[in-house]
Amino acid sequence: MRRTLVRAIPPAVGAAALASAIYLSGPRRIAAYLGRADPALLAAAALSEASAIALTGLAWHSIVRGMSLRPRAVDSLKATGLEIFVDATIPMGTLGGEFLRITYAYNKMRIPIWNSVAAAVVLRVLIAGVLASLLASAAYLGLARLSAMWLLLAASVAAIAAVAAVAAFPSKAVSLAPGRYRALAEEAIGPVAAALRSKGAIAALGLVFAEIASSAAAQMLAFSALGIRIPYYFVMVAYPIYDVLLALPTGIPGSFGVADVGTSIIYASLGVRWPAALAGMIATRIVCLISDAAMGLPVLLLEAGRMAPPADIRRALRGEGRGAG
Repeated sequence: MRRTLVRAIPPAVGAAALASAIYLSGPRRIAAYLGRADPALLAAAALSEASAIALTGLAWHSIVRGMSLRPRAVDSLKATGLEIFVDATIPMGTLGGEFLRITYAYNKMRIPIWNSVAAAVVLRVLIAGVLASLLASAAYLGLARLSAMWLLLAASVAAIAAVAAVAAFPSKAVSLAPGRYRALAEEAIGPVAAALRSKGAIAALGLVFAEIASSAAAQMLAFSALGIRIPYYFVMVAYPIYDVLLALPTGIPGSFGVADVGTSIIYASLGVRWPAALAGMIATRIVCLISDAAMGLPVLLLEAGRMAPPADIRRALRGEGRGAG
């Protein structure tokens, strides 16, 4: 009971943050924006977001294939839809969906655990690289007055450099691990290095560019559905920050409330009226939840039997040897 209450606190905080923002903006103003939503544009936004999820799944699929594995593309799409839906809706922690994708890939697709982990790490590095390029482009366009933008750019570059160093010098990275974790590091780092060096990672980079463009387009369409026009270069600043806020380990599914209010602040700082910015992000949240459910809920309901972690995964997480390969 106590554990359930503790898990409920972060989502309640996120909901309270959003409710407070709506109250301060004026509920009638927000309702007025949402009430004039164009269903066709909202549907287009949902389709664009669903396409982004599919492109993410194909990028993960490309990385896995680069490690000489042969999964079916449809299974990769299912695994990724499941991961994104769970992270967006169920309070399991930010990596809860990733754990389910690893479990599903192991049980259904016969992909070794550390290969799935490597694919997830490499995918996140590629996403960080694309987001960093967007932030750098925004800086070039003279939108660099936001301190948060520079912080995220520095963090993205640091993460990319760290993983690239691991890929370039895997044996050195293993030797730096504490003694009791060295065997675990050896199992984990090898697949990451192999995945980064593969042709699959190069193909995945192009898919990640397309995924982020499609997801950013969904955000612009959600705003447009409410009659709010935002320049594309505003999205170049706000969308990377939004994407990072979604991935923060807040314990809130999809960083509900936190990402919405945080990104609204970014848009407002760029010149969008605050009620319009908040209404646009609420519309974006609705669109994303619809797309997430369409891509992931059927997998969760129809293939729940493949979500139970087998003994190999439990042993791997405890660092008990090579049973996970």
